Formats: sequence, structure tokens, C-alpha cells
Amino acid sequence: MQSRPLSRDFYSFAIFFVAVYILTSLIQNVVALLIGPRFLTLESFYPWLAVLQFVFIISSFALLKYYWSKGYKVAFTAALASSIVTVVQITMIYFLLMHRDWQPFYMNLAIAAITLNIVYGASLVFSKAAERPWIKRGGWLSVFVGACLLVTALWMLNTQDINLRLSLDKFHRLIALLGILVPVAFLMDLLTQLKSLNNERETKPIILREALKVAAIISILFFGMSFVGESYRSGTGRAFIPTMKVLKQAAEFGPRNYVNDKGDTLRYRLVPPLSYDSTKKYPLIVCLHHGGAHGKDNVRQLAADPAPFLLSDSVRGKYPAFILMPHCPEGAGFGGISAYPDIDTLVFETITTLEKQYSIDTSRRYVMGISGGGYGSWHFISTRPEMFAAAIPICGLGDPKFANRLTTVPIWAFHGAKDRLVSVDGTRNMVNAIKKAGGNPKYTEFGNSGHDIWRYVQAEPGLMTWLFAQKQ
Repeated sequence: MQSRPLSRDFYSFAIFFVAVYILTSLIQNVVALLIGPRFLTLESFYPWLAVLQFVFIISSFALLKYYWSKGYKVAFTAALASSIVTVVQITMIYFLLMHRDWQPFYMNLAIAAITLNIVYGASLVFSKAAERPWIKRGGWLSVFVGACLLVTALWMLNTQDINLRLSLDKFHRLIALLGILVPVAFLMDLLTQLKSLNNERETKPIILREALKVAAIISILFFGMSFVGESYRSGTGRAFIPTMKVLKQAAEFGPRNYVNDKGDTLRYRLVPPLSYDSTKKYPLIVCLHHGGAHGKDNVRQLAADPAPFLLSDSVRGKYPAFILMPHCPEGAGFGGISAYPDIDTLVFETITTLEKQYSIDTSRRYVMGISGGGYGSWHFISTRPEMFAAAIPICGLGDPKFANRLTTVPIWAFHGAKDRLVSVDGTRNMVNAIKKAGGNPKYTEFGNSGHDIWRYVQAEPGLMTWLFAQKQ
């Protein structure tokens, strides 16, 4: 590998894109730190991910060309391998959002990317590239950050302790933010190199380079502002501020906790039927909120669909029932999402406990949920089909291998054909598998809608009449 001097124009180009990469990484990591994995649910995340990919590829190419020109063979090889895996990892995020069952593959790829980044950092420390002080510092930072990320990632994958998982996840995101110092070190090296050059600028302008700069600026201004703006407007990065109506409901239907013999706790609310009569038996509706309502306050699930609909006077007046609203903590799920600890057992145990205290008709237990709650709805009836008389999973995903268990469970599933967060194939495949096994589930698909279909579901004629007609 021969050392080939680079022009001042190239260094200016490389400095520009490494600086842009630092900016985009800062935006991404700050948003991730503030709102966690919920940023994946934002519509603006899709074009923003393309911007991240574009900036990463150009900045990586610039660094690779720099290593090549300096004759840093080991650093070049390690950087090339790390960059390729990272590009594949970013690309796979698109498919992961559409196919959640790919998550185990993505996690393996993420672990591989972190490991290769550690190797890349070590190559900067222990090879010829270490002759550049800022590159050596960047290498040490890369090794340190990569090691911390690898330890926390593996720890999160191998623990079911929700509180520990939350702490590890927050630490993981903080370390990822610290990782921005690595490209800062590279930027300092490029600036130092530029100052030492005496060669003239290129006589002919490189149109492609200038076009890439303009594209980067426009993309960040437009898509970056859109991403940050939607993150803020979503409210997920801010403290939850309940409305007066929610506060009134929270006061009326007080907070409850179920604690099992292991000390695990489920926070929930229980809404009794209007004009409750202990001499009568009432159905039980298990209401599973979407991912945007996760937390520990035991309040926000009251404001998350489908709860407001079920809590409305019109529904409660016409369809008297107990409504159980468990509150899922951050870092966990109701079930059905791989690599996430679930709280399904706690919910089932809570149901059993409540049935000993209240007049609940055990032949008329229903479950309804949307998005993450849709996953949970499929999971509940798949793992405990004998417990539920009917289910309404909305834009969720089930596992077709459980289809044989669901042939006698009344199901009315809903999904949007253009859902980019949870692929419609998840519901289609589940419904088809149940039909193939001999079942007859109802399925309504909204052809021109995406993930936000609840407004159409709650307006579906006969929805609650169908649900309350089901009995084991």
C-alpha cells in the first residue's frame, strides 16, 4: 500500500462530513436518550434513518481513503469491515420495523458490529496509525466505548430483571452518546493534517463533492428538524401531564398493585361496572395499552387507547363489565416481542386474584390491545387459550405456530395495510394459519391506513356487541 498525498480540498471534504456525522449522531443519541426506543415509532424516523445511512457512508469512505493514502493497512482493513457491518445493521433496522420476529438476528448483528468496532479501535492503537496522536486517542476511546456497549448489550440480553434491564439500557444509551467523542478525535486529526499541508487546492472543482455537501445540509435541515420536532410533539420525551378527565378517573379508580411471592409487582387499575351488584356476574375486559404509555406512574394507561373508549359512559352504560388495565413498565412488554421480558404471568395471576374478590364471570374474560397491546393480545390467547372467551388484537403480531390452539377462540383482528411499524403480514399470517388449522377468525383490514387505525376500529359497527356475545 503506497502513501499517496491528498489535496486540501479532499481534507476539507472529509472534515465537513465527519463534522456532519458528529452532528447527526448527536441528534440521534440525544433523542434516543430522552425517549428511548419509542423513536422507532415516529413516522419521521424512516427518512431520518436514510440520512444517517448516507452521512455514515460518506464519512466512512473519507476516512478509509485517508487511511489508504497514509499506508495504514491494518486500520484500513479493520475500518472497512466495521463499516460494512454497520451499514448492514442500519439497513436491517428498516426490515426489523416491519418484521419484529427478525429481532434476534438484528441483536446478533448489533453485537457483531460492536465487536468489530472494538477491533477497529484496537487497530488504531496498535498499528502504524498510532503515529497520529489524535487517531490513537480515538482508538482508545473506541475500545473503551465498544467494551462498555458490548457488556451492557450482552447483560441486557441475558437478564429478565426489568429494573436492571432499564438501568442497563439507560447506561447503554449514555455510553453511546459518549461515543461521539470518537469521531471528534478523527476530526481533530484531519484538522491537524490540513493545517500542515502546503500543497495547492485542486484547480478544477469537484462537482460531486459539492453536491454531496449540499445534499447533506438540506437533508439534515429538513429531515433532522422533522425528526426532532416530532420527537418533541409526541410528548414521549416530556413528563406525562394527565388531563383533568384522566385525573378524575385516576381518583375514582385508585391505583392497585399485585405483588407475587418473588416480589415482582404489577401496577394496574380496575374499573368496576356501573351500578355494580355483587349478586351478579360480570365479564372482565383486559385492556392492553400501546407502547407509548409504558411507565411506572400507573396513570398514563388511562389515557392510552383503547382505554378512553372502554371508559366512556356510553360503553360502560351499555356493556357493564370489569375493566383491568395493567401498566407495563419501560423495557418490558405484555408478551410476544422477542428479546423483551414480559409481564404476562403477573397479569394472569392478578386476574386469578381479582376473581376471588369480585363477581367476575370466568366464562367471559376478554382481551383487547393495540400495537404492543396487540402483540400482548395474541400472546395471551396463544399461551392461555382456555382463559379467554374472545380477543380483539389490533395492529399486533402473533406466532402462527400457536394457530392450532386458537381454532375455538373467537377473534376479531384489525390491521392497516400500510402499517410501517408492525407489518400487516403479522396479522395476515396469523389469521391464515388459524383458518388452515380449522378456525374461523374475523379480520378487518383498512387498505389505505397505516399504524394509526384505532379511530376506525372503535367506530366499527357491532364491535362491542360481538365481543360481549362471546362466552366459553
